[in-house]
Amino acid sequence: MNETLWEEIQPWMVNIRRQIHQQPELGLNTPKTADLVERSLDELGIHHCRIIENGVVAQMGPKEGEAVLLRADMDGLPVAEQTNLPFSSRVPNRMHACGHDAHTAMLLGAAYYLSRSESELTHPVTLMFQPGEEGPGGALPMIEAGVLDNPPVSRAVMTHVDSELPWGHIGVFSGPAMASANDFTIKVYGQGGHGAHPQLGVDAIVASSAIIQGCQTLVSREQNPVESLVITFGTIHGGYRENVIADYVELTGTIRILSPDKVDLILERFSQLVGQIAQSYRAKADVEIIRGYPPLVADAQWTNRVEALLQRELGPQSVRRLSAPSMGAEDFAYIAQRVPATNLHVGVVGPNFVRGIHSSQFNLDERALITGAKAYALVAYYL
Repeated sequence: MNETLWEEIQPWMVNIRRQIHQQPELGLNTPKTADLVERSLDELGIHHCRIIENGVVAQMGPKEGEAVLLRADMDGLPVAEQTNLPFSSRVPNRMHACGHDAHTAMLLGAAYYLSRSESELTHPVTLMFQPGEEGPGGALPMIEAGVLDNPPVSRAVMTHVDSELPWGHIGVFSGPAMASANDFTIKVYGQGGHGAHPQLGVDAIVASSAIIQGCQTLVSREQNPVESLVITFGTIHGGYRENVIADYVELTGTIRILSPDKVDLILERFSQLVGQIAQSYRAKADVEIIRGYPPLVADAQWTNRVEALLQRELGPQSVRRLSAPSMGAEDFAYIAQRVPATNLHVGVVGPNFVRGIHSSQFNLDERALITGAKAYALVAYYL
């Protein structure tokens, strides 16, 4: 690779990343970020369009043939930034705490590099800049709008910053690599009464406590121990005062499922078990589950090809096979359901690293931008 050109691209990417970082946007509503992406592509002379309101797609290379898709997400999180960086968020209670600003800068950096020798590309390259990854999901609307169709995409790659890897390193994993995330709300109904006479009421708090404990047996006693499953209760609200039997409690949480063929079974069993436990305490429970993204399954053959390429070009010491999947969720899974796809974990830990992703103090080593951009460009050139 042309290292002199990368030295030119690095500060350009850093500037873009910092601009995005200062103006984090949420969900599908990312107009400022999409505008910046389009201005950057215009600067590079790369054709682009919006196929959903804030979803940008650019095309490079030949117009005929099967394309490789390179995807970056653009949205931030509703987190109040506490980094004290000179380019920290200017929007109250919003922050790029998951590195999507870096993902976008990496893909633009790869586009910069590819634009200098676009005639050498042997197949079409689709650049996908997606809103809404943190919810409600932008990948599926962009698929429905045709991002995989013209030219036809036959393989895909995404990057994600990894706060457990040092900068300059990339991790890969094949098979079920990220989980399906499904949110739930449980409403537990009892019968109120005086705290001095519990036998005359139905205590919704006691029933809820049993539900919280009992649901963990789905993990420890009903799930194959070598297949990952996480059930987390995140909130519990109920009761009036210290001497009143609570007649209502509301619980919320998330169910993370790694095995694609177990999603329906586990969610059905969860609802059944909650109802049975509540009934055993003379209470009643209503369960609402909002299904999230499916598990992200990284195609083994495609992952092996990408791993071999990156080891050859970046050095075997810079690319490693990860030992375990992530129970985080990713709507790139919808793309992986349709074409062979894989997720590259780009290490971001360096001297200025403070906390991991989704933390209000998250900060990444910006030298990692080169690593991710090079990976994107290499896949575009050689695979």
